[in-house]
Amino acid sequence: MKNSGFTPTPKFGVSLQSKRGFTLVEIVVVMGLFAILAGFGLFLSIDFYRSYAFRAERDMLISVLQKARSQALNNIRETPHGVRLEDDSYILFQGSSYAAADHGFDQVVGAAPSISHTGLSEIVFTQLSGGANASGTIDVTDGLRTISISINNAGRISW
Repeated sequence: MKNSGFTPTPKFGVSLQSKRGFTLVEIVVVMGLFAILAGFGLFLSIDFYRSYAFRAERDMLISVLQKARSQALNNIRETPHGVRLEDDSYILFQGSSYAAADHGFDQVVGAAPSISHTGLSEIVFTQLSGGANASGTIDVTDGLRTISISINNAGRISW
């Protein structure tokens, strides 16, 4: 009998060698490995997002401080400019203090609720010189990371 490329069917049932596929144990092991890899990937992506959100909030605060100093240096509306740090926002104001400011010109920038800050709560930059009314630091934290933003009497902002 000539072999035409087909495997002959055994006469008495299916032989053990012709069964193909995966056992239940193999499937469970592979699914377990996928679950472990997915969990690890989820953990890394959440940590990456938190790190990104923290850096974005730090950059936002620095940008607000630099904008207030720039407006004071450029003598916009011929008045000092400052920043008031609230729990949920950063307020750019015009005037020698937040209490004495003309609040019609305030610019409110939202702050992330998961990030807190301690230290200076109000910074005023003098017109034309850009010097700060107080020197100190603002510590920004998200519970895991902390960064300090320093402001000296000359108005230099460093982090």
